[in-house]
Parts: sequence; C-alpha cells; structure tokens
Amino acid sequence: MNASNESNGNPISSFNDSSINKCVARCDSLFGCLSVNFHEVNKQCKPSDYYPLDNTTSGIPNNGWKIYFRRNFGINLLQGAEAWQSTTFRSEHHMIADKAIDGKVEGIHNCAHTLNFSYWAVEFGTPGPVKSVQIMLRRDCCFERQTNFTVTVAKSRENVINDAGTDCGSYFGPAINNEPFSITINCTNTIFGMFLKIKHESTETMALCEVYIYTP
Repeated sequence: MNASNESNGNPISSFNDSSINKCVARCDSLFGCLSVNFHEVNKQCKPSDYYPLDNTTSGIPNNGWKIYFRRNFGINLLQGAEAWQSTTFRSEHHMIADKAIDGKVEGIHNCAHTLNFSYWAVEFGTPGPVKSVQIMLRRDCCFERQTNFTVTVAKSRENVINDAGTDCGSYFGPAINNEPFSITINCTNTIFGMFLKIKHESTETMALCEVYIYTP
C-alpha cells in the first residue's frame, strides 16, 4: 500500500489498533474497504471506501493522519457478479445476460443477445475502479450490429436503469467485421462504481459474447 499525509473517504468503521499492519489487516477483511486512515499518535484505525482515481486531487493535510491505499488493486470485479439486460432476443436459445460473463466466447449460444435500442448491465461482485472494458463480439454473422456502444459506470441499480451513470466511453465507428472481433473502450478517467452498463443505440440486435472489465 502507498501512504499519504492526509485522511480521506467515508469511514466504514473505526478501531483502536497498535500498528498500521493491524489496521491494514482489518481492511483486508472488510467488504468495500479500499484504504485505511491511521493516526500514528492516537492509534486510531478508520477503514475507508476511498480510492484515488486519475482525476482525484490530494486532500487537505490532516495532522497526525496518514492514508494507506492499494497501489495495485488486483481484483476481478466480475467474480461473483450478476448480469441482466433490458430485453432478451430468443430466450429459448438461452441468449441471456449471464452468457456475456460465463468465460465462453465461441458460439452463438454463448453470447448474450438483446433487441434493438437496449442495454446490458452487470453488478460487480465487489465495488471497484474501472479503467477499460473489452467487448468480444460475434464472428460468424450480423456484423452490421457491431457498433454504437456506450459504456457507463454507476454506483446503484437505479442509476443504471435511469441512465444516470458516469460515462466511460463509446464506440460509434465502423461495424466490427474482422479479427479480433472485439472493441476495447478506455475510460477517459478511472471510474469507481458497483455497476457497468453497455447501451446499444441501434435498430439492430446487440450480441455480447464476452465482456472483460479491467481495473487500473
């Protein structure tokens, strides 16, 4: 972890600990903990949800406190994740949302399919920072569908439904019709959230064969 002479974030809990090592160990065991504020004199430990993103400015120096955060995040946001989509194209063929996070890329029945002007979304297994998103697309047909994607990151399911997430990026270029049949959308700034949404602004069906989400 990296340390800075300040305190930041919303405390998840508060403890009295004799050392920073014990404080950090508490963070490891708490859901949603991304950093700890530790007072070296008073031995106060405050696990926090704070994580410095690309556009994060340094906080005001806070006498006696230091904040420790993970320099390498190193988690899989899709472990334990749950996906859904606004519509499903031919559910009898099992073209459901979870097909885009099942680890299988090849084959029509391993891809999530929605109807026109639709979206696919996923709730992460744990909240975290999103740096980029890779979308694996169909390689066997229907290439005209493979464009007009917008990716957002949100903190709540309500924000996903109301289209109120934070923009990561979009792809409105030529439809992808050749190798590697994928699109990588890099967020302008790293975005912290609990949900990711892929919106398809098209009269065509959307097919997502696999979605990969990358942290910094």
